[in-house]
Amino acid sequence: MPKISVLMPVYNTPAKYLREAIDSILRQTYQDFEFLIIDDGSTEKHVKATVDSYQDSRIKYFYKENGDIGDALNYGLKLSKSEFIARMDADDISLPNRLQRQLDFLTLNPEISVVGSWIRYFGDVEFTYEYPSEIGYLDMLSKCRLAHPSVMFRRKDFEKFGFWYNTYVSPAEDYELWSRAIKVLKMANIPEVLLRYRWHSNNSSNSRSEKQHRVATEVQQNMLDFLTKDLNKQQQIKLTLCDDKRWFKIGLPLLSVAVSKTYIGVFIFGCIKIFSKKRLRK
Repeated sequence: MPKISVLMPVYNTPAKYLREAIDSILRQTYQDFEFLIIDDGSTEKHVKATVDSYQDSRIKYFYKENGDIGDALNYGLKLSKSEFIARMDADDISLPNRLQRQLDFLTLNPEISVVGSWIRYFGDVEFTYEYPSEIGYLDMLSKCRLAHPSVMFRRKDFEKFGFWYNTYVSPAEDYELWSRAIKVLKMANIPEVLLRYRWHSNNSSNSRSEKQHRVATEVQQNMLDFLTKDLNKQQQIKLTLCDDKRWFKIGLPLLSVAVSKTYIGVFIFGCIKIFSKKRLRK
């Protein structure tokens, strides 16, 4: 049984981008993986032709009717057989040591269920996005703190709590999933670039940014409701998060969220104490 299942959905991705993505996985320094490519109803014939051009037994191609990306990911998760799931997008490039670094990290840190990394944007823009190494509930409430295609997670932990992608919240299906998982699972990022993220006009997150923003706002409201139904306290929490710096460095909120192991009950301990109501300069 392979140690890692690399899960990559694809829909009409240009052949050049798709080939670069596949090559970056096959050239990994860590080689014990299965590579699940989920064709989400592509209408371009070059997609299957490109995948078929590889003679590698680790590649497993599956075609399904077109649906939401969350549906394609759930489809792939049900097919996967490995202990760890590594996400990949069909137009990005994983650095050669990505799988090895993430596997080593999760092995050395058994309390962590999900690990991402910094990413390097390329294409229409060029810059490095440095995600925080440690991720708390309020960090995730502030904004999505994981780059979806850079993530590796423990399959058993997600199965334990019945975590699947919500198929009605694309293109923020990852943020919505993390917002639920952060209540009971620990997450982190490796502070180094392990993925090159291609940015172009056809990116789903780029072309559907308005809907993504709306869904993200709904996710954040649900996370606030989880903490407290008091609108005044919700506003106080929002004020503490207006700065992109780590919330615990500010010294404003004193908050702790505890969730029972069986996920039956949720208890909120502590209190939120505001020392200043002024917005912090970004």
